[in-house]
Amino acid sequence: MSYSITETQIPGRKIAFEGEEYLWLGGTNYLGIGSHPTFQNALAEGIQQYSQNFGSSRRNNLQFSIWEDFEQALAAHFKVEAAALCSSGLAAAQIAVQYAQQKGLTLNLAPQAHPALWRHPFLPFSGTYSEWISSHQKGQILASDGIGSPWITTFDFSFAASMHPDNFLIVDESHRAGIQDIQIKCSGHLLQTVSLSKAFGIPAGVILGSSADISAIKTDSFWVGSSPPNPAFCYAGLKSMEAYSRLSQKSQALANRFAENLKGHDLAITYQAGYPAFCSKAPGLFEHLKSAGILVNHFSYPDITAPPVCRAILPACLTESDIDHITAAILSYA
Repeated sequence: MSYSITETQIPGRKIAFEGEEYLWLGGTNYLGIGSHPTFQNALAEGIQQYSQNFGSSRRNNLQFSIWEDFEQALAAHFKVEAAALCSSGLAAAQIAVQYAQQKGLTLNLAPQAHPALWRHPFLPFSGTYSEWISSHQKGQILASDGIGSPWITTFDFSFAASMHPDNFLIVDESHRAGIQDIQIKCSGHLLQTVSLSKAFGIPAGVILGSSADISAIKTDSFWVGSSPPNPAFCYAGLKSMEAYSRLSQKSQALANRFAENLKGHDLAITYQAGYPAFCSKAPGLFEHLKSAGILVNHFSYPDITAPPVCRAILPACLTESDIDHITAAILSYA
């Protein structure tokens, strides 16, 4: 069953559907930062200071220090040399890919690579991930997701430590950043792109990388001509860095409890230990969870003609009792 809910406010732990109340495990609001008082108060202050939006380019004569301040905070948070804010995660990925292509390199997309990384006429590799790794050669841009979504798959980036120094590795970290460690040891050029609308609750994106690459990106016409992110939200993000860290720790604890509860069982779901999400193609699981008072995503993505995937996140607003209830419902599915 695919379903549609039209809401007038962002749900928290629970959501109303068909006259009943359910635990809400949908969307990608991993940390639930939007309902955190620190973030809400900071956003109100940001709107008061910067208004609700500011139309500009990143090289406009009028600049706001909040952009550079937030970039420095994100670089420190992710333990990288530098960061370049963008208007969205898709823009961040596209800017990173086209920047690398200007070096005369060929794009080599990994299996399951998110469309944000695609550049016509290149399409994702049709073989396995290990075959994709083996296929790479000098003169290429390797582009991959940090973790599979909507189908949850972890990827081994150990190959990056022996990459050719002129090659680029571009990783879309939108579904790991803020909730898992995203550090990758890379002997080539590493660029990591992030949609901040997920864990960070901000309509913006960011490119993470070396100081040299980020500085070069900031002189590129593709970045210069793109819109900057909303300064009010950047202000809220900057003021919420400590809250992000605390919620990330809670998310990790919930994910660990989830994995511990399911250890040793033959399951109808796919999940990765320590990652706050699970997915399944098992027929009937969506309805089974719904009957247990749990509502998850169930729709086709990114190919809208494909069979729907049952996918759920474990948002940081859940309790340990919620996790126990969810895992009991999964274990009772026949």
